[in-house]
Amino acid sequence: MKCVTCGRWNQNTLPRCRYCGTPLEPDDGYYSAAQPDWQSELKDKPKTIVWVDAEGNAENARDYRDSLADEMVDLRRRKREGEVRQQHLRAESAKRGFAPSARSVRTTSNRGTFFSSMPDDPEIALRQVDPALVENKEAVSPEARPVYNTTLRSTRQQVQRTRESSSNPYAYGSTQRLMSMDVQNELQQVYDGYHDTSQYIPEYQRTDEYQHSMNMRSTKAWSPRRIGMRSLLLGFLIVSMLLVSAWLVIAVFIPMINASGNSTRGETIITPTIRNDLAAHTITIPGEDGERISIRELRSSAIVTGGVATFDVLDHIWYDDYQDYLQESMTVTLTPYLITETGKQQPLEPITYEIDIPLSPIQLSTPDSPYKVVSTAMYTIVFYVSEGSKVTVNGEDYSDLVHTEGGKVSYNATVQPIGENTFTIVVRSQYCRENSLTVTLYREKQEIPLDLSSDIYSRSTDNVMTVRATTIPGAVVNVLSSYSDLDITTTDTDGYFSFKALFDKIGDNTIIITADYPGRKQTRVEYVVYYVPSVDVYSRKAWDIVTQYNDLMDNMDLRKSKSQIYVCIGELVSMETTKPQRAFMECTTKDGTVTVYIENASQTTWVEGQRYRLYADAYGMYSSKPWLIARYTYDP
Repeated sequence: MKCVTCGRWNQNTLPRCRYCGTPLEPDDGYYSAAQPDWQSELKDKPKTIVWVDAEGNAENARDYRDSLADEMVDLRRRKREGEVRQQHLRAESAKRGFAPSARSVRTTSNRGTFFSSMPDDPEIALRQVDPALVENKEAVSPEARPVYNTTLRSTRQQVQRTRESSSNPYAYGSTQRLMSMDVQNELQQVYDGYHDTSQYIPEYQRTDEYQHSMNMRSTKAWSPRRIGMRSLLLGFLIVSMLLVSAWLVIAVFIPMINASGNSTRGETIITPTIRNDLAAHTITIPGEDGERISIRELRSSAIVTGGVATFDVLDHIWYDDYQDYLQESMTVTLTPYLITETGKQQPLEPITYEIDIPLSPIQLSTPDSPYKVVSTAMYTIVFYVSEGSKVTVNGEDYSDLVHTEGGKVSYNATVQPIGENTFTIVVRSQYCRENSLTVTLYREKQEIPLDLSSDIYSRSTDNVMTVRATTIPGAVVNVLSSYSDLDITTTDTDGYFSFKALFDKIGDNTIIITADYPGRKQTRVEYVVYYVPSVDVYSRKAWDIVTQYNDLMDNMDLRKSKSQIYVCIGELVSMETTKPQRAFMECTTKDGTVTVYIENASQTTWVEGQRYRLYADAYGMYSSKPWLIARYTYDP
């Protein structure tokens, strides 16, 4: 408004001219805060936008910014109308003495309000109350209060806050520039204490800062607040707790969550198996179909099919690089990973299992046991190993003796007449531990040397075999077993002699020779020859076991002494021993069924439950059944 005295313009909210102090009188109580007519005419006209699609069709549309601008203009209009209405209400209340006159109500929420900007000039900010009415407290508005002046600010201890101020910090009595009527100074002017600024401040802006801005100390320069030791300790404690919480989440909870996720998967199954005649383990890892599981140590992966991913792991891959396999077993650990769709590897539970490192196979064929008493200077040791094995005998390499088929090894051992002759056989097969076997051949110590020739056979299909031997010249030679054609013509000169050994029974026949010399201990040599006629000769003498069973049971000793031969056709119903093989055989023909106990002395390995045609000779009795020795085995 324009001052009528000095002609200067003032804010329409001021009751007096801020330059000369002349009261500002509006034209009326309704139009002083109204907007000029020209402001209502400055409205933007809405713009029209034409949308054209790809086919050339045009459509008129209004810019959304015009709608927003219209809403903002409408909001300003309603706010101005509200100010006019508030001004009218304030004017009516001022006539009744309950509110300051010539003041407009602010609708803005900034903190630089009228009362905050000029707290030290109550004559401008508040309306004075007639002193005559102060004596009569009932005539004064309940909101009226005395106001501190500048000289009374130092005596703040005299201020007493009313109940209303303590319950409502935004009521008029909350500011420290007002005091109770009971402590009024005679020189103090009483003003109408109506305070309406807080009514127009939103709740979210009613902060402690605003409350202090209403204080009389708001005019002083603001000084930064000191940070105390307690605040520092509290802040440090909060930061420490946050760091510890983060560590717990990363180091504890996340691994627990991953572990719980892995625990929901089924258990891994490890099964021993055989792959390509080699020991192996089959590992089945459960999962969802379509998942891909990789094992780092194997450098391979598999797709989950049917709920599992299957890996066949040969045992020997874990110790191929070892030079000496001294340990019998070892622990194997596999690290499986689940490959996600993004290519990341999610670790699964490690897999641990034990594997056995097998010994290199070695099977002794001749002699029947590792300890053998022999009489010849040369003895053939026969054993079987895996093909391609490395074989040493008493430290010398004999790998070239290994046959390519079956792994048979024949070693001609020289046996000295010194008692025990030890032969250590060491076998090293692929993917196996080193294995050893010791064979001891005992040849009695001889004061009179007596050696059989090296070309003598241990098996014969003829009942006559020529035997050649040597001793010291002049020794007396005697043959104690069945023989013929003894030739000792050159024994006195070179010690050589020969004869023909006669075999009178099927099976083992022992040749016995002695040598005597004056002043020396007698030398005795025994040599066993396994005699079995050829199958043509042997089978022609066979009787049917079914028809001749009763005769065999009645004349067992006679049939045994003559090595009577029988033919047995039937099934092996029960295997009793494996080395040598002995089994009960049920022989069935059109003439009936009988059961015999039979021992395998043929070159064929029997299988329980199979049917065979066997040629065997009488040997004795076993468990009330005839005991036969089978020399030849054929299909039925």
